[in-house]
Order: sequence, then structure tokens, then C-alpha cells
Amino acid sequence: MSGDDPIRSIIFERQEAALCAQHALNMLIQDHVFNYESLTMVATQMDLLERSLLGENAIAARPSENMNASGFFSIQVIQKALEAYSLQLVNIEHPSMAEYKASPIIGRAYICNLLEHWFVIRRFGNQWFELNSVNTGPRLLSNTFVTEYLRQLSAEGYSTFVVQGELPASEADQFITLCPVVLKPSPKKELGPVEKFVKSVGRRLGGSSDSRDSPEERELAIAMAMSMETSSGSNTEESEDAMLKKAIEMSLEKVSEAHSAPDAANGQELATSSEATEMMETPILSEPTPSDTSSSESSTPRDLNEEVRRKREKLMQQAEKKNEETE
Repeated sequence: MSGDDPIRSIIFERQEAALCAQHALNMLIQDHVFNYESLTMVATQMDLLERSLLGENAIAARPSENMNASGFFSIQVIQKALEAYSLQLVNIEHPSMAEYKASPIIGRAYICNLLEHWFVIRRFGNQWFELNSVNTGPRLLSNTFVTEYLRQLSAEGYSTFVVQGELPASEADQFITLCPVVLKPSPKKELGPVEKFVKSVGRRLGGSSDSRDSPEERELAIAMAMSMETSSGSNTEESEDAMLKKAIEMSLEKVSEAHSAPDAANGQELATSSEATEMMETPILSEPTPSDTSSSESSTPRDLNEEVRRKREKLMQQAEKKNEETE
């Protein structure tokens, strides 16, 4: 028995050399009945038949098209091998197969070929599977996808053959009819380092995940993200603490730049206005107005440095709190 997973009841053969025709036949029949020797015998018989019909000279002038040294076998060999099971292959582009081309799910199985590769699309119970020897196992296909998939294969140059006749009964048919295969949920994609920092900034800084981040926290999150993006390509082993420290430094640089930009603009404006004042006739002993005094006092470099220092201390306290909670 094939265990609890019904998909394991399907006979599947992995690719060996270029024996995809052999694998496709066995997966279609659901039995290990065909091998290289048996298919070579069929190909040889067909070569002899062609020689008798076309003459020795015609056959000698060209190599066999029914097989080659790598293990490839032609559609004629595959068709001849399936005659033992009363099965026929008809190209889906043939006018008689118009119904199958329009609605492939009414069929039972298809054999597909491109260049020298063969694989099978087959139904077990009410479910469709791709049996391709280059894959690691059977692949479950939805009914809708079967139709679109065969159209895509045709557009890419594949030849698709409708399997006509009654396929032999198989354990997989019985098992999957009673217990359909259920797709396992795909593993949840793990967030990258940048997403993790941005998503959890509130928790990292001592806040709840539901609370709104303060401007400082958002600024720190952006700095963290930038730090992670920069460091991920060069050193993936860097610890989170080191990244946090780098992020804080970047955040402080942004704060300093934000305050220094207005200072530079104010300095340029004062210089321009002072030049204009020198050109005007003003009283030598004029005293500054109260508004001028308050303006100059509110924008002294000492006050700006103090504000940057306070922000630095606040961010460092938040980082220390995060380290204590982690420990």
C-alpha cells in the first residue's frame, strides 16, 4: 500500500539518461512493463518493416528515425508499444479531435512531446496530474489549468496526442477516486530583514504592535531599513544589535541634517539682508527691536546642538530598553 498520502499511489519514474519515452509509457500504463530493451526491439522491427517497404537502398541511405543511441524513441515506436493494450494515439490537432482540443478534461490522458522529450498528462479518479520524468514527482493540476496548460504547450511547439482506448485499471485510480489528493499549503514566505524591522518597529522600541509609531520611531525604522538594505549584500552575518547601532547613527545624521539645512538657509538670508542694510542709510545708534532679539536668540547654534543631543539621548535610551527586553 502507498501509505496515507494518495498521491504516493501513482507510479512515477524519474529521468534516466534519455529514456523519457520509456518513463512516459510506464507512467501512462501505471506499471513497470517497458524498458530500453523491449522498446529497442519494437524500433528494430519497425526498421525492418520500413526496409521491406522502401527497399534496402533507401533505408541504408539514412539512419533509423525510430530510435537513437541516447535512448530516444519515435512516436511510431510508442504507438506500436501501446497496441498491446489496445490504445491508440491521435494528434489533438487532427479534425476528429476538435472536441478534445476545445475541452481537454473530457479525455483520460495525453502524451506530449517536444523535440526528444516525452511526458504524460493523465487523470486519476476526477483529478489530473502531470507525470513528467524530469520532475521529482506527480504534479496535481486543476481542471481549468489542464485546458490552459495544453494550449500553452501547443503555442510553444509541443505535439500533443490524445490517448484513445481504455487504460488498464490501477491502484492509483481506485485510491484517488476514494481519497482525492489535497494540496498542502505552501510554506509561508519568510519576511526579509527590511520587512521585519519595519513591521516590528513598535515592538522593538517598547510599544505595542497596534500603537501608532511616533515620528522618531518612524524615522528610526526608515534608518533601520536603509541600514539593512546596505548591509545585507555585503555581510549577511552582521548581528541585529550592530545593525540597530548603525541605524541609530544614520537616524541621528538625518536629524542633524534636518536642523542644519534651515540654519544654512537662515545664514544665507541674513548675509543677503546685511549687505542690503549696509547700502541703506540707517541710524548708527539704532537699537534692535524685541522681535529681532528673540529671533536671534531662538536660533543659536547652542540651542540646536542641545536639541540634537536630546534626540540622541532619547534614541539611545530606546535602544537600551530594547536590549534589556531581549535579555
